[in-house]
Amino acid sequence: MDFVVNALVDEGVVKGVRNERYPVATAFGDGPMLEMERAAIPLFGVRAFGIHLNGYVRSGNDTLMWVARRSMNKPTYPGKLDQLVAGGQPVGISLSDNLVKECWEEASMPEALARQAVPVPPISYCFECDRGLRPNVLFCYDLELPMDFQPHNTDLEVEQFHLWPIERVMDIVATTVDFKANCNLVVIDFFIRHGFLVSSHPDYLELVELLYHPAY
Repeated sequence: MDFVVNALVDEGVVKGVRNERYPVATAFGDGPMLEMERAAIPLFGVRAFGIHLNGYVRSGNDTLMWVARRSMNKPTYPGKLDQLVAGGQPVGISLSDNLVKECWEEASMPEALARQAVPVPPISYCFECDRGLRPNVLFCYDLELPMDFQPHNTDLEVEQFHLWPIERVMDIVATTVDFKANCNLVVIDFFIRHGFLVSSHPDYLELVELLYHPAY
């Protein structure tokens, strides 16, 4: 597979090589049958896994969410809005340790704080993009942060951070395409679980069915 992937890289079919290997397995937690360069995963329709962290702050009765804007130099979705911390799940590292690593690299978050993140049910999705098929799973986490926490990026993957009222984040999701596509799913899930998007919303039932009971 390395021979095939390297040939596809040379031909320009596989772009944005990360030199990061993802597992190819029948189920999460199974030993990988093989490892594959991250950038080639969608081309072969292999299921990939990632971690996404909702970082939020409570101020009185208000809830604010930290939102990251991806660097314009990112090979994928440059300039799009993203979770405070998000990353792929490579081989050779546990979910919890990967979360700690990503929290430090993307937000300079100390390990003691990162380990307070609360795991919530994962989100699965499948869509076809210009790079191939993405039948992926996101392991999601919520973390209530202190008001004085200020994220700082260390790996040059984030352009800037915003601390926005949850109402503004909801409006952005509803009326724009500013968020990276799968990040929309993570944010909508947060809205539902925390009671910001309720059954009186005209799209509530459809969103719940699509998010938690996908037809694929």
